[in-house]
Amino acid sequence: MKPSRAVAALLVVVLAFGLIGCEPKTEEPELVPVVEPPVIGDAGVLKVGVDLSYPPFAGTDDGVNAGIDIDVAAAIAERLGLRLEVVDVKPSGMASALGDGTVDVMLGAVPITDAVLADVTTAGSYIVDGPAFFATTPAEGSEVATLTIEQVASLRVGAQTGSAAFWALEAELGEGAVTGFDTLKGAFDALKAGDVDVIASGAVIGAYIARDYPGIAFAGQFGDAQPLGIAVRKDAAELEAAVRGTLDAMAADGVLQTIRRKWVGDLPQLTVSQTPAGD
Repeated sequence: MKPSRAVAALLVVVLAFGLIGCEPKTEEPELVPVVEPPVIGDAGVLKVGVDLSYPPFAGTDDGVNAGIDIDVAAAIAERLGLRLEVVDVKPSGMASALGDGTVDVMLGAVPITDAVLADVTTAGSYIVDGPAFFATTPAEGSEVATLTIEQVASLRVGAQTGSAAFWALEAELGEGAVTGFDTLKGAFDALKAGDVDVIASGAVIGAYIARDYPGIAFAGQFGDAQPLGIAVRKDAAELEAAVRGTLDAMAADGVLQTIRRKWVGDLPQLTVSQTPAGD
């Protein structure tokens, strides 16, 4: 006797649910630590110091930590077989946080030269940053011409008051040559409105903000760029070697470039005149 169509349909549903229930559950691979205490402070955890008040390097988005430093730290922790723990540390507190074990490593958009002056060891760099100009494109789809200090001297220049770019241009062009804004976004708003001709800022943060301003783009580097490094305690030779090796591998397989592109788009590579000691 053949089953009715209704019974046949019911059997198909039952079999389908049965097969779904029999599918093996996928589990995340278990982390196998590459380094353990006393190389790091706590077993299975890499405590990384970042400055959570400085996007796009690190900040919070709807309560979730995000940024270049977060992505780099997460990739390093995973490759070392460790769980990432982010600790909010200002660059001025880097040496003490490393020294007392509050963090194992420190990013925080710290130039390698500053890490050397703070008497900590650097385990390589993960991105290069430096002062740059941003301007409006002359026509849709065209590129912004590269500007020089000499050209900018005759233009209306804006920058965030007190920023490194602000003081660098004031030193080059003279006091009062730069119009200061409370925020870098305010400077970009002024450029968009035509109130200034060019903006000076850090290349990385400028490129990050420029993504929200169609028609505004990188217009050249001025001054020397510096590699931003990952710092460890002065006596943490084994951890330094592990992090440096991991960074080298991330650079070789394109992970660092992918993270950079995610946050700053097609920002050109900046020129570093000299490699600071310690890298």
